[in-house]
Amino acid sequence: MVITMNHKEVKFKKVDEKYLDEIFLLLQQLTKIDYSNRSKIDCWNKFTSNNSNNGVMGIYQNRVIAYGSIVIENKIRGELAGHIEDIVVDKKMRRKSIGIKLINELVGIGKKKGCYRITLTCNNSLVNFYEKNEFKISDIAMKRFINYEL
Repeated sequence: MVITMNHKEVKFKKVDEKYLDEIFLLLQQLTKIDYSNRSKIDCWNKFTSNNSNNGVMGIYQNRVIAYGSIVIENKIRGELAGHIEDIVVDKKMRRKSIGIKLINELVGIGKKKGCYRITLTCNNSLVNFYEKNEFKISDIAMKRFINYEL
């Protein structure tokens, strides 16, 4: 199915609890982790109790089609750093510049909050996309997963 739309029709706004089911479904497009047995109320309460999280969702025709967040870290030397996480655009809506708009929304939050840098990690297949959005390869990211199998 081909969906024709203008990326300007997508409205980005702060994540809202009433869309949690849709966000969880989107996140399943990113990872193999099964979220179905998690208490969404507990997840929401933990998420909203953390002041450094800034979740953004993209809405198109009253449906969540994109999600991402930027976590703001207070550095010991007094600066703020942003970390972009969980970028996902619904598979049916990709290649319509929605991801670019989502990244710009998150970078805008980082700028507004005074971040001196914004980082993210991504798969090698996404390097070109992020380079087109003014990110540069810098250093090497390594992960140690605890209590998760991917």
